[in-house]
Order: sequence, then C-alpha cells, then structure tokens
Amino acid sequence: METRRDAMSQILKKAELLLSKGFLKLIRTVDNEEMVVTRGEISPLLQSGRLLRKTFYDTFKIFLNGKQLQTLIEFLEIHPLTDDTVYESACRIYNGKDCLAYELNKDTEECIVITPEEINISNVPNVYFKHAADFENQVEPSWDVEPKDIFSYIHHHFNLKNEKQEKLLVLYLVTAFFGLQISHSLLILTGEKGSSKSTTMRKLEKLIDPKRSDLCGIPKGTDGLELRLANTYFVCLDNLSSINRNISDTIARAVTGGSVTKRALYHNTKEVVLNIKSMIAINGVSVVARESDLLDRSLILELNRISAKKIKSEQELWEEFEQDRPKILGCIFLILSEALYDDKPITVKEKIRLADFHIACIKVGRVLGMTDEEVSELLWENQRKINRHSIDEDMVACCVIELMKNKKSYINSMTGLLGDLNEIATQNSIIGSVLPKTPNHLSNRLSKIRSNLQAEYNITYNIANVGSFKQITIKNCGKVCESCEKKKFKKKKQ
Repeated sequence: METRRDAMSQILKKAELLLSKGFLKLIRTVDNEEMVVTRGEISPLLQSGRLLRKTFYDTFKIFLNGKQLQTLIEFLEIHPLTDDTVYESACRIYNGKDCLAYELNKDTEECIVITPEEINISNVPNVYFKHAADFENQVEPSWDVEPKDIFSYIHHHFNLKNEKQEKLLVLYLVTAFFGLQISHSLLILTGEKGSSKSTTMRKLEKLIDPKRSDLCGIPKGTDGLELRLANTYFVCLDNLSSINRNISDTIARAVTGGSVTKRALYHNTKEVVLNIKSMIAINGVSVVARESDLLDRSLILELNRISAKKIKSEQELWEEFEQDRPKILGCIFLILSEALYDDKPITVKEKIRLADFHIACIKVGRVLGMTDEEVSELLWENQRKINRHSIDEDMVACCVIELMKNKKSYINSMTGLLGDLNEIATQNSIIGSVLPKTPNHLSNRLSKIRSNLQAEYNITYNIANVGSFKQITIKNCGKVCESCEKKKFKKKKQ
C-alpha cells in the first residue's frame, strides 16, 4: 500500500513539474471548459486520459494505469489554471471577430490568416486548435492565380454531371472555409459505379481537411460517429448503402450543431458533453439519405461514369491533383478574402432551410461574377430535387398524392385516413408494413413531409382535435409540378 502511495505521489510531483515548466497547461475556454494542453495537443480535462498517458510515457517512460490516470485527472481538476487567459478552441478553422484562421501546420502552429486588410501566414494568439488522431498538415497555397481560375480546376479534376453541378461544387467548396459558425449542407455524392465517388471525396478532403487515414464508413453504433464529429472538421463517410434512423438523426444534429452527453472516463457519476458540429459528406450509388429532416439539410451532386478514354492510373491522377492543389487553395483563399467581409445587402427574399449557408454561397458567387438570383436558383433547384426525392422515398407521401389526385379537399379522422391510405397501398401492390400502424404514428410521418408536399404538389393539411379524435383536413391547392405528374408507385413494386 505504501509503495502504491509513493508511486502516486511521484506521479503528482512530476505533474507539478510539467505544469511549472509549461510543458503541461491547464486553460479555460470561452465555453467555460477546462482543457489540458501539451505539445500542441488540446483535450477537455475529463477526456484527457489518452493525452496524459502519452505525455507521461514520452517524458518519463511511466505507463499510467487506470487508477493512476483517474487520480491524476482528479488532481488536475482542483489544480489552479496555469494561465488566466480565456482561450478559444477550434477544429482546423477559426472564424473570430477580427480574423479567419485556417490551420496549415500543427507543429509550427502556422495558419493562413485573413483579415479585412490582408492575407498572411502567421500564428493566432489565444486560440488552440483541436486535432483528430489522423490530422494532416495542409500544403501552402500558391498565390499566382486568379479567383475565377477555380472553375477550370474544378472542371479538370471533378467529374460532375454538368456546369450547374460544377458551380454548386465551387460554392460548396469555398463556403467550406467559412468555419463552423455557419451550418453547412450535408454533401451527398451520387453516381453509378465507376463515377469516382470515393476519389472525389478524397480530393475534397485533401482540400478542406486533409487526413493521414483513408476514407471510412459509418462506425458501429453512434458513439464512434459522435466522437468523430466532435473532433473533426470535415467528416467523409464512404460507399454507404443505407443509413439507419439513429445515424440519420446524429448526422442531422451535427449539420446544424448539437450536443451529446457521455459518462466521463473512470467516473460513474460525472458527465462530459460532446459538441458535435462538423461538415459531412457521404456517397453511394443512390441517395442513401432517406429521412426528410436530413435531406432538407443536403446538397446533392451527381457524378458521371468515367469513360474508358479518360481513365487514368492512380499515380497519374494524384500527381496531377497534387500539382494543382496549391493553386486550387490559392483560388479558394482569394475568393474567401473578398466574400468574408462582403456587407452588401442580400437581395433574394426566400432562402433555403440553411439560411446562413445560402447567404455565404451568395457572397462567394458575387466574387465569381454570379448574381444573387443565379446562386439562389442553383440552390433552389437542388432543393426541388430533394423535395422530389423525399416524396419518392416516403410511401405515406405517395399515398397522399394518389388520394388527392382528383380531389380539391379531403376531411376525415386520422383513423379513417390511415384506412384509406392502406387501401391505396393495397390497390398499388404496396406492402402494408411500409405505412404507419397507428394514427399517432401517421400524424408524426405527415408532419415530416408537410413542407415537401406543399413545395412540390401544393398539398396542404391541418390536424385538429375534434371531440375525442383527431381530424385532418387536406387541400389540393393547385396544379402539381410538371416533373412530378407521373405515378409514384412503379419502382416500389419492383
């Protein structure tokens, strides 16, 4: 017992030594969270087990067991902060009041710093950047370019369906550097096999947030995904065939920002809060996102299959891209330096759900010679595509459309509506299990697709309590979109 006490006492003395020498720092962020900083790495105190264990092993060749690590963290909890400065933390990109900083090199702490006056490479005081385990330094941009050169680079290196899609990618790519102060659309890449979906994601990752590791799929369960979303600026999920409801909800929360709580390491009662907000990209042969709540936050880009004449070896492809990567980055930062501080009023009246993303796209578009209306139309065209997809993938929506095909209005109880929808499904050889089982579940499904049905079909509805039951009034307010005239059940039968 005495030996254990002596060993722990020596560990705490070594911790004090590290703190006094500045090799280990205890700081507080603007969010009032205590952080451990050492050797350029930063971690919340209650989640700092791995960092502390590595520090002690690298410095003293001491391996801390679980009990020792728990005691050390508890000791640091009551220890005074080593610096009274209130710091800010960021992942790859810091967007503050006075500047925007993009982390180039974690070893030198050099950043590309953009202010209203200039672009330079320097350090940013009082800001610590969090790093994922596979963080990779970025190449230094080349400034011998013009902002509009980005279109030719995108056309050369990305295999998109048409010019409109290329413009959308440019808008998405530049706004990606605005930081997480705005909510960025979930990027969905689709295309048949051989359309370079994974390669496209790797290129985007190299430009936005390079990593040492290759693309990965969705981790098992939500815990691994939440941890990834909390520590990584740009998360790429490769080659997905489907997304379950829990994963879909987690991704939707991360797009706009949210928090999850976890039990603190080596504690039974203490909690840690993970703030999950990041940029996310996914790909698949089809649009794998199904939930309308997630789709409404999405940007869909379609890739063409690469013809046999244009296929290149991996070595040739990446040599060409790496040669142009500094130039593409130079274009991005030149555009960014103008767009960030554009304070001219936005002329469009209606914005998509992610309004801040819409505004950022408009500012980027202006630098590239695009009108506010042109940028908005590109985004709304994408939104209309999403609306149609949301409806096509939701059998409740398809059945409601069929119900209202030759009607101006419909009034019934929710129980009666459920019976009518089941009858329509049966008539069209649709398996009944795809519809909700109870009126309450039907009400929940209808609330999720309300905006999609109104936007595409001008179908609106209202649910009200009448006596002891819920009554729904559905109205068909006008002609449907021409692209949506066709019946929706064909592919469901196949």
